[in-house]
Amino acid sequence: MANNVTATKEATKRTFTCSFFRENMTHLIQLSTLVTGHNLDEFRKTYGHILHMLTSHIDEWALYTLLQFYDSELRCFTFRDYQLAPTLEEYVDILKIKVQRKIPFVCVPEKPRMDRIAGALYLSMKDVTGNWKPNGGTHGFHVKFLIKKADTLAVEKKWKEFNTLLAVMIYGLVLFPNILNFVDLAVVCLFMDQNPVPTLLADTYYTIHSRYGKKGSIGGCLPLLYEWFTSHLPKSGPFVTTKDSQKWPQRIMGLTENDIVWCPTGMGIEEVITSCGTFDNVPLIGTKDKPLDKEIFESICFEKGTDLEGLEKVRSAWNCIHTDDQTSLGEKIAIANQAYTNWVEERVKDRLLPFPKVNPLYEQPSKVPNATMPAKNCIQVNMESTQLHEKRSDVRPKHDLVDQIRVELTHEAKVLKE
Repeated sequence: MANNVTATKEATKRTFTCSFFRENMTHLIQLSTLVTGHNLDEFRKTYGHILHMLTSHIDEWALYTLLQFYDSELRCFTFRDYQLAPTLEEYVDILKIKVQRKIPFVCVPEKPRMDRIAGALYLSMKDVTGNWKPNGGTHGFHVKFLIKKADTLAVEKKWKEFNTLLAVMIYGLVLFPNILNFVDLAVVCLFMDQNPVPTLLADTYYTIHSRYGKKGSIGGCLPLLYEWFTSHLPKSGPFVTTKDSQKWPQRIMGLTENDIVWCPTGMGIEEVITSCGTFDNVPLIGTKDKPLDKEIFESICFEKGTDLEGLEKVRSAWNCIHTDDQTSLGEKIAIANQAYTNWVEERVKDRLLPFPKVNPLYEQPSKVPNATMPAKNCIQVNMESTQLHEKRSDVRPKHDLVDQIRVELTHEAKVLKE
């Protein structure tokens, strides 16, 4: 097994420094320990699996390394011979929150209706009008007020109302962090809309794209981005046994497309969005050939007010969503056609990688010369080899789910003990 890390002397592109912003979650974690038993089931049914975003461990070296591979032209992460890009379906699977079939753009009114906010958050009109405060050019609730109110509801065992306040605080501090210790109007509107995944994905891309190559703090829902990234990484072998977090660049550079977990274990995707209006979703589904210029252009991030026509086209596209299920799409094939792989490798030569290449961490499947075997048979052999490699690497099925349940049971045990 080729696991000796040896870097080659070749040109690399310039890396950049960055930091990551996360609020103190101590109070929210303490409140989350009260969500147990039947109430935990009700919380998940209403708000998905957002509780574990509070306690998710984040290795900042991993995120720092990931961001160095960002391909600003293609809006994805380009590695030595493969590419990764977060998708709606993956975020849905992580959070267990389905995308609703409606326009995902949330209108934030200049003068919100206080009675609607009171009804959505199970607060009295007196509580809302007395605690709706200005901050940073917007309005909203200070977290201190919401925590105090949640503590009172817990004592009174009003769990439905308690769950609502806890969830909106997770929205404001974890999923859509903006102002320190503050849940602003935009977050409240997103919470009431109950369709957060499209905005979370858009926020991920916009945050990375707008901050790429610049110094400063990077925000957004970091636990979600980290969980998505690590879901595609090997779960056993040399990559895992190398514990030094500062060696993330060498570890990532030692992976090839044969080592990536393309279909994480337990990922229960029932439908895939194949197009929205006239926007094809092919680059996120197929790896048959290089993407067309038209597809690259249409993945652009629109700055506010710079392309109203393009933004309206995107808005209209969400009225015409086309999906396909596994029956239509066929069997999952975790393999890229050679034409696509060649294109990625050529792109890497042209735009360079941020770190020197190293020897592959894992033994690589043999490459069968095209001249000795028909192309169809060659693809089949490579596919079977990749599937065997994934089975060998994935020795701990559903590890993330088991770990999450363990944390939640620990919380329950603590509460019962008290």
